[in-house]
Formats: sequence, structure tokens, C-alpha cells
Amino acid sequence: MKKILVILGCVMFIFSACGKDDDSAKTEQTSVKQPAQTEVAKDKKIKDKVIDSDDDFTKMIVKNPQLFNQEFAKFTEPQKYYFCASFAMYGLWRVKPITASAMVNYFMGLGVAKHNVGINDETFPAFRSGRNSCRHEALSDYIIKQKVCEVILNDAADFANKKNYKVGDLDKRGKIEAERVLQYIKKEKLVNKAD
Repeated sequence: MKKILVILGCVMFIFSACGKDDDSAKTEQTSVKQPAQTEVAKDKKIKDKVIDSDDDFTKMIVKNPQLFNQEFAKFTEPQKYYFCASFAMYGLWRVKPITASAMVNYFMGLGVAKHNVGINDETFPAFRSGRNSCRHEALSDYIIKQKVCEVILNDAADFANKKNYKVGDLDKRGKIEAERVLQYIKKEKLVNKAD
């Protein structure tokens, strides 16, 4: 399990460091885009601009990434875990969607196993902040360099190894939490439409 997390960290680092200038050249060379490519193009990492879909945490931190550690320290341990799990999953999804999809249940189940807390009204905002933070280039680079999430996710993986949790068991636990995330996202979209 630890190897998976190390690979995930490397993929995220490589993704954040590579292809920044190449993407615009590729876009200019390609005259016809496929729908999947258009979706990826819309979802490119945003440089230091706050966007409408950002949550309050991300809006504050994106303007000054150095505030991350100070603000992140205010999270509870489960919130920190779900922030990092979301940050890692979303980063991996941007590079390797199939692998990320396979890892969702594992990461979510690992959070429940380690903290005895799943996705709820307290942890979902942190989960959302992790996803939103990954969308901003300078902020995600800063988080990766700080190795905050790497430490938290490795700690959770070590915990699972010591307790002899099987990946299948974590996946089963995680399916419930992944469904809760979807419910929160649907609820959030309904609230945003009402506004």
C-alpha cells in the first residue's frame, strides 16, 4: 500500500512540473478536439486566480499559499486526512483517471479505518477544499513541496498495514463514503442552482 502512495506522490509531482508550456503548443497544433480533450482543456490547472467554485478555504489560501500550513493546522485529524485524500485523488485523476477511479474507495475506506469518521458535515468541506486546492497550480505545487499530504497518507497506509487491513475490506468501507461524497456534491449543486 505504501508503494501505491509513493507512486501517487511521484505522479502528482511529475504532473505539476511537466507539460505546463507544452499544453498550449499542443492545443494550437490540434485543429479538431475530441469531447474528452475539450473537457480536460477546461480543467487545466488554474494559476493564481480565485474562481467561483472555490470554497472559502481555497479562496483565502490561493492568494497566499504560505498561509496553507497555518490554516491547515486548524483542521481536525479526519479533516486533514480527507483534504489530503481528495487532493491526491483529484491530482491522480487529472493524470490517470482509470487509476484514480480504482483508488477512490481505497482512500475513503482508509480514512474510516484510521479515524473512525467518514464523510459528514464536518469532513466534506475539507474534502472539497482538497479537490479545489489541486486545481490551482501555485497552491498545489506548494502543498506537494511541503509534503504535508504525503506524510498524512503514508501514516494512514502504515496504520492499515499494522492493523492488517486488506485492500478489499478498505474498498468495501470506502464505497459507502464515496456514495456520501456524491450525495454531498448533488446537494451542493442544488443549493448553488437555488442561489
